[in-house]
Amino acid sequence: MNKLTAFFLLLLRLAIGWHFAAEGYHKLESYWKGPTETVVDKSKPFSSASYFREGTGPLAKYIRQQVGDPDEETLALLTPKPVESPNAPPHARTPPLLHQQWSDYVRRFGEYYGFNDEQRKKAEDALAKVEDDVVRWLTSEKPSPNGWTAEKIFQAKTQEGRLPMPVRLEQYKQKLEELSEPKYSHLVSIGSEAEAVRLRNVKKEVARLRLGLRNDLDEYTQQLRKELEKIPTAEQKKEAENKGQPPSPLTDENVKQWWIDQITMYGLTALGACLFLGLFTRTACLLAAGFLLMTYLIHPPFPWLPTPPNSEGYYLFVNKNAIEMLALLALATTTSGRWLGLDAMIHWMLFGSRSTHGRPSGG
Repeated sequence: MNKLTAFFLLLLRLAIGWHFAAEGYHKLESYWKGPTETVVDKSKPFSSASYFREGTGPLAKYIRQQVGDPDEETLALLTPKPVESPNAPPHARTPPLLHQQWSDYVRRFGEYYGFNDEQRKKAEDALAKVEDDVVRWLTSEKPSPNGWTAEKIFQAKTQEGRLPMPVRLEQYKQKLEELSEPKYSHLVSIGSEAEAVRLRNVKKEVARLRLGLRNDLDEYTQQLRKELEKIPTAEQKKEAENKGQPPSPLTDENVKQWWIDQITMYGLTALGACLFLGLFTRTACLLAAGFLLMTYLIHPPFPWLPTPPNSEGYYLFVNKNAIEMLALLALATTTSGRWLGLDAMIHWMLFGSRSTHGRPSGG
């Protein structure tokens, strides 16, 4: 092989390795740091849930079966229970899934700080108070003067956010009906450009409505967190410092989703390090290419499907993931790890310097 060709193949391997490692470490850093909230910004730990759940490709349906459908979950979190008694407190109508998630968070929070009976009672009271607020928000038919429908007022960023929640939920449900499976299958079969545009717009609208609803609900989750943080004593907080990060109120990720996130974060970092260091290079190339193939099949840039999230520019069948995947497969056909990398050291330790197989030649 021409030495100049080998040189650029090495640069390609190093660049892809650096890309994978940096991306993986960035995700790990956000995970280790946990949720943060400042005056100017707030951030959440990395989660692949939105990417996988929003998929429209061949693998998307299987992934959603594993991690849950975001629209079904959103409706379950925002649909209050029927009225059982006119004298029952508002929190008696808290959506069951939301109550389950918040109750689990309260329990984990108490265990983390070692609450006594009195503190556990305060935590339960805080939970009931926030659930009262969220049920009022979910059921009020009239917006308050400043635009919110609950006693606990948050600043709405859009005019839509000032609508009564029953109206917003009904709009959300109507958009979901437009994405029913029969219509979607018919669209793919006929390949109508006009219908494809309509589908993309409806899909974007559903995602936008869902994001707005979940963000508003998250304000109540953060309210619960702040109420709970008032309960532990200074001594309890100091003793809990050695236990790692406090439990997160973001409990909408199931166990399978947690494992997917862990594999994604650590896998990207490890594969990137192997590619950059030239360790088990061919295996790393194939595994990294397989990961990119999975992401491609979840969000393929097909013209009849909605545009994948965070897309840059315009893609038609071929996107950056596909190009990087093909580059990795090309690298897997070489022995670049023996040209420059730890594979060369391992090969030398096992076989000595007798073999010259795989070395690039001049000319």
